[in-house]
Amino acid sequence: MIKKSKTPYVRDVHLAYLIAGAERTKTDNYPKIEEWMVATEPPKEIIQWDRRQDVVNPENTGMSFYCSDIGFQPILGNPKGYVEKLRPYMCIIGLDASPYNNMPIWVQRSQIGLNLGITYYYGKLGFKIIPNVRLGDNRTLTSLEAYPQHTLISIGTNGFSKLLSNRYLFAMQVKIIVDTLKPSGICVYGPVYDEMFGYVKEKGIPIYQYDSYTMKENAKDRMRKLSKEDNDEG
Repeated sequence: MIKKSKTPYVRDVHLAYLIAGAERTKTDNYPKIEEWMVATEPPKEIIQWDRRQDVVNPENTGMSFYCSDIGFQPILGNPKGYVEKLRPYMCIIGLDASPYNNMPIWVQRSQIGLNLGITYYYGKLGFKIIPNVRLGDNRTLTSLEAYPQHTLISIGTNGFSKLLSNRYLFAMQVKIIVDTLKPSGICVYGPVYDEMFGYVKEKGIPIYQYDSYTMKENAKDRMRKLSKEDNDEG
């Protein structure tokens, strides 16, 4: 007969294991990403998780999560289960669960906390990471305490930058990010508009731009259209 344990089983529904041993920020207790975890060189390519089948050279590729949250929801719920699937890549771009600025502030902070927690966990396991700096409204600026200074960081602009009003809000936050973190370089997944990154260029900080999947598909559509027009004229 198997003896029943007197210690009740407690399921880690809050994924506390992600931030075990992490130093925390003073303001909101976010886990701090440590400098030694961060890749020192930008990847040759960045691919979003839901297009991972497009990866040709994983050893030169940064795997990102710049796609719809539903596309990487399983990872958010079970980061441990994806360790081996992520291992082949040169580096991991920090998680990007969306803290939209029209969400209640507690939801925004929860999303940012989840991003930081999973990023810290993968870094602690020895993966090279590039922290993804993702903010909600200006009440989430305190989360910048969780990022190391003078390292590479990553920012995604795909989709968010369509509206001019969003670009100016983004530019204001980018200035604060730069002044706070003093990054050695910024990997940008998506378009780099002057309205958004003019301050970065003024500061002489290197920008490493990567076309998003949407940008690549739009370029293919333009080429197909031009090819069709040439054939029609011929």
